[in-house]
Amino acid sequence: MVVVVILAAVAVGLFGVGRLVAVLRAPPRAVVGAEATHDGVNVRVTAASWTGMDHDMSGTAPGYTMPPAMMPGMPAAGEQRLAVTVTVVNTSDETRPVRPAREFTLRAATGEKGWEPHSHTFGELPRLAAHNALAGTLFFDLPPADLNGSPAWIEWNHEGVVSRLSVPFNGAVHSPHR
Repeated sequence: MVVVVILAAVAVGLFGVGRLVAVLRAPPRAVVGAEATHDGVNVRVTAASWTGMDHDMSGTAPGYTMPPAMMPGMPAAGEQRLAVTVTVVNTSDETRPVRPAREFTLRAATGEKGWEPHSHTFGELPRLAAHNALAGTLFFDLPPADLNGSPAWIEWNHEGVVSRLSVPFNGAVHSPHR
């Protein structure tokens, strides 16, 4: 009986220490709505929608479908471009480092895969002056079915602090050409 109690105590101790180590190693994460603030920088996701491309890349396009290799910058076959509008505001009294193109990743509940922005409208801004704001759009290329019926969020990794910003998008498969 004493051996069982000792083994149970050791198991609980090892599980507790293992869990504590795992929590300490995990990066800080705040699950939030469409807005988050860290170190005086506020970020808000304001819109998301599929962009209309000049050429129908769907498998149901009438006529000849030009291969993506012949159209630099176009989404790969089977993918569409999702535009996500983000506003970044420095609410502090000091200049803050901000690299919007590097700090955001699109994620969906359908899997572990994340999508880095294909392109963006932020420019190469390395910092944001005190009490200034900028709005820009991040463009992600992905198969629309990867968001079908799945919640999506933008993961914002700013100076090691990770926040999830919900994307105001219903995830329905949508073709801008229909």
